[in-house]
This record gives sequence, C-alpha cells and structure tokens, in this order.
Amino acid sequence: MKIIIKSTQIESSSALEDYIQIKLAPLSKLIGKIEEKFNPVLNVEVARSTKHHHKGEVYYVELTFILPRKTIRIEQYDNQIRSAIDKAKNRLKVALDNYKEKKITRRRPR
Repeated sequence: MKIIIKSTQIESSSALEDYIQIKLAPLSKLIGKIEEKFNPVLNVEVARSTKHHHKGEVYYVELTFILPRKTIRIEQYDNQIRSAIDKAKNRLKVALDNYKEKKITRRRPR
C-alpha cells in the first residue's frame, strides 16, 4: 500500500508524517490479497480549514483510498490534528471492513 501525504495551509513536519505512517500502515492488513494483484493508494491530506480561526474544529483530514472498483473517501474535522487523524483512521477501518464483507458475500459458489 502506498501512502501519499499532502499538507495544505500547515507546515509539514517529519514527526507528523511519521505519525501518519505509523497510524495508517496497519490498514494494509485489512485488504489482504488485494495488494497482491493491485497496488492500492491512500492519499492523505492534512490541512487547516481556515487561516484566521484559532478555536474549534480548525484541522481537517481527508483520506482517499483507491481500491479496485471502489474509492473510499473520509473527511474529518477536529480541534487537534492527531485526534482528527485517529478518528479518520477509525472511520476508514469501518469502511474497509464493509468493503471486504461485501466482496466476500458477492462471490459465487463453485
């Protein structure tokens, strides 16, 4: 699984990029055999929603996971960047479980 990180209106630090890699890399275990045939791409965008706000949900995380026949897109706003990443990861995990479950139930018996 390839993870592409983009920062908008926020300085990208190596600590933040390492945090994203550590948190999102285990998701590749959920897709299993898809990785053998198709190289999935996870696009991560980390941004500030506005420049002038300092309180409230000012951080924005968008996860776009490109899979065969499906693109999963998750948006998450929060007041702290790391908690926004964690919440987006949990939502993506649920979406991947649903994708995997649908794929298994659609198989035809031989």
